[in-house]
Amino acid sequence: MDAVRFLQEMIQIDSSNPPGNEDKVSKMLAERCESAGIPYKITQVEPGRSNFEIRLKGESDGKLIFCGHMDTVLPGEQPWTYSPFSGEIVGDKLYGRGASDMKSGLAAMYLAVESLFKEGRKLPKEIVFLATAGEEVDSCGARTYLENETMENAEGLVIGEPTNEKVVIGHKGALWIEIVTIGKTAHGSMPDKGTNAVEWMHKVIGMLDSLKKKWKISAEPLGESSLAVTKINGGVQTNVIPDRCSMSVDIRSVPPQSHEQLLTEIKNNLNELFSEEEGSPDFSVNLQLDRPAILTDESDKLIRLALDLKKQDSLYGVSYYTDAAVLNPESRIPTLIYGPGDESLAHQPNEYVDIQAYLRSIDFYKELAVKFSKEESNI
Repeated sequence: MDAVRFLQEMIQIDSSNPPGNEDKVSKMLAERCESAGIPYKITQVEPGRSNFEIRLKGESDGKLIFCGHMDTVLPGEQPWTYSPFSGEIVGDKLYGRGASDMKSGLAAMYLAVESLFKEGRKLPKEIVFLATAGEEVDSCGARTYLENETMENAEGLVIGEPTNEKVVIGHKGALWIEIVTIGKTAHGSMPDKGTNAVEWMHKVIGMLDSLKKKWKISAEPLGESSLAVTKINGGVQTNVIPDRCSMSVDIRSVPPQSHEQLLTEIKNNLNELFSEEEGSPDFSVNLQLDRPAILTDESDKLIRLALDLKKQDSLYGVSYYTDAAVLNPESRIPTLIYGPGDESLAHQPNEYVDIQAYLRSIDFYKELAVKFSKEESNI
């Protein structure tokens, strides 16, 4: 089947990020477009990295954007039963890195748009297919898109991330920070002569634990906010008092939490903590990533249409962030997150997608584009 072979070929391209190499996926999509006569645009982001775009012109200024990323995370050190770049089919499952997150969603969206083009559909609204670089690390592709294009006329945004075919109306925000304590070295046998940056970080963890409990809120359908210490680096060698320690913190927020306010409270607490005792270390707080939460009203046309097409009543949220946090940071544009992949398989060894779910998603995206583009909805 052409659709399955198309996804296999995409998975067989190693676009692990870093370094990304999204140009290879763009080239594959370009060759497919050329064979079908579809106009396309490739925008360079960095050497070897690019965005890919198709625009099916509409009769009005409004547009519906289908967006997915071409990069994947690395295969990881754990062994795979099936090669991560094989696209191997076992039963009704297609295996490979990105099969779930999110080359299946990307391929399905492309094929839906290709089908609309081949049928010569005259649609009132413009349909845009946007394949981005770099979502797994820094969303460099989405940021580059905004430098060259406007979202002003966007009336809907569809993100093809894995949702297990569930209708998702939002995702949590992500705030990543690095906290660094800077002390003073001394001989390990004379710890009182130095300022131990690692031991002081233990006090910082205690402070963060208190904030985690204070901040914890729940907002449906996104779920609970969270704070986790995810990485610590410090020390020179066993017999040296460490003069530097760094710690990474992953905060996931839900509305109405403000990242600016959370960051300010962390800094204020650190100032208070380090002013309590003489000989405390210096510290710094470095912002690593700031992605706001995205949430669309459940009564929005795009969401009601998706529910109608899927014959579903329930709405969901997801914990991971998407390119929508860059393209639509204020949730001004109605945003649907929907894909054939299973989010629980994302970034895991032996990642796969259910082939039937993938094929159903092609039809879903196509029907969504047709019905959303009509001036009057029959919902």
